[in-house]
Amino acid sequence: MKTKNYLGAPILVAVIIFAFPAAGHTDNLFRLYPEFEASALVSDNVPLRTTHEEGDFAGTMAAGFYLDYTSAARYASLHWDTFAQFFARQSQYDRAGEAQFVHLTDDENLSSTTKLRLNELFFRDSPAGMAVITSDQAPQFNTVAAELLLANDQASVNSFGAELSHYWGRNWSSELSVHQTTFWNNGDNSSGNNTSYDQNITTVTEYHFTDNFALGGGYRFYDFMFSRPGLPDEQAQWPFVRASWEPVKNLYLEGMVGVVISHTQGTNEQAVNPGGLGLLEYNFERARLKIYGGQEPELTSGFGGAGNIQEVRGALLYDFTRRLTGSVGAGFYEAHASNYDGQLISWGVGLTDRVNNWISVYTRFVQLRRNETASNQFLTSGTQSGREAVGDYFVVGFNVSVEAFRWSWQ
Repeated sequence: MKTKNYLGAPILVAVIIFAFPAAGHTDNLFRLYPEFEASALVSDNVPLRTTHEEGDFAGTMAAGFYLDYTSAARYASLHWDTFAQFFARQSQYDRAGEAQFVHLTDDENLSSTTKLRLNELFFRDSPAGMAVITSDQAPQFNTVAAELLLANDQASVNSFGAELSHYWGRNWSSELSVHQTTFWNNGDNSSGNNTSYDQNITTVTEYHFTDNFALGGGYRFYDFMFSRPGLPDEQAQWPFVRASWEPVKNLYLEGMVGVVISHTQGTNEQAVNPGGLGLLEYNFERARLKIYGGQEPELTSGFGGAGNIQEVRGALLYDFTRRLTGSVGAGFYEAHASNYDGQLISWGVGLTDRVNNWISVYTRFVQLRRNETASNQFLTSGTQSGREAVGDYFVVGFNVSVEAFRWSWQ
């Protein structure tokens, strides 16, 4: 299988977003925010290993920029950062400028009834553990972050998604979405080239009984491909029912449930499993709660192919004052495949103080628990198969982001 151009999707999305701005609309606004973040970390298990745990003190930095474009028909943004990390004793983990983070979004109002959303996320050689642990956000790891933490520290990922939605009238609406994730290892890997691809397409149509309740059905097709020798490609089909409900003000519920039929290419193996995803969002006067979870087919870690993923993650943010915000977050991620099982548990608490409009300081505690089981005794992450790795991380840091440029026109 040919190696794909990993940078193709980010470059294409950037061209679409910024080279062809929506024409003929008033109140166009373009803004640029340079940003810098630095933090200090103390941990009893910096590399998150099951044996030979190494406690250390580390300094981490991230520098980049955020820019966005707003008009009557579009909101587009580009976020880029690069990372550096330096350790007091374990200098073999020092890195500077190798890791890259790119996030692009584009929300298009094609008409009063049709909308298009593009989303691109790119981590290159990302120190996943350090980048996530030292973030000023609660550790509610999503699927991409969990996959990176269950792989080696030199893993990279490119995730692209596009969603087209259309309202046919007062009651009917439809969505068509496509998604692709490419996951590969940059470091030394004894198994050779190890690249995984996840592509899926989803269509759903809903009937809106009221402004607060909708019910419909849909279908999702998954196609998983792998370059690792001996790892067959897999496909899965998921017909489902989806509902969304806002029973009271500030409370939003959404769920989809169905049956997942999976097939391993080149064999007669076929599995039937339940599939479902759920979302709960609630906004208090000073707090914001979000919980997400469920089970669906997904890449496991870039090492074990595709499998069933069960995950639950959530975060609670509370504004003590206009400047001081507290956060509590936790996540549970478990992957099951034919030759691999992995589990990641995370939780953390923290405080963020916005000193003024351009600088904030934060402190937090994060704990990670990782357990992987595979045919090899030792995995690329450094974890010994079947043993749990536990790490405690204490972080203090600050973030600076200044509006350096603003341009508006009609």
